[in-house]
Amino acid sequence: MDEHQQMQPPDYHRCLDTVFASPTACRELLERLAKTQEYDLRSKWSPWLGQEPPPHGPEVKRRVPAEVQLLMVEAQLAAERASHERLWRELYDLLGVPPMQESNAELVVHIQMLLDRLNNRIAELEHAIASTTDPEA
Repeated sequence: MDEHQQMQPPDYHRCLDTVFASPTACRELLERLAKTQEYDLRSKWSPWLGQEPPPHGPEVKRRVPAEVQLLMVEAQLAAERASHERLWRELYDLLGVPPMQESNAELVVHIQMLLDRLNNRIAELEHAIASTTDPEA
């Protein structure tokens, strides 16, 4: 082959439709583009002939339609809510309390009382150890 043949870019519209169909993927892409600096484009991005660099920097999120931004925020909220619920379930399991037997506020009070009892017991044991090793205490 005596002449280098330029590769043709992929079908960008299909690719972007796939990304925008997934709010999580869209959020990840936008965060990555927002973190991209000029140096990154010069050192890591290999354009096709005549191709402009992708939008980048903190301003990139402003170009996204409001509907897409709303979907991204909803996806993030759903992920946070699922994580929050999982953590509460793990806490219920650790304390041996069946979920929904107590409200989260009651569970917090239960934990405070448990910690107070444990701290009092630790203080009693430390005092007992101190009195056996030091007869004047």
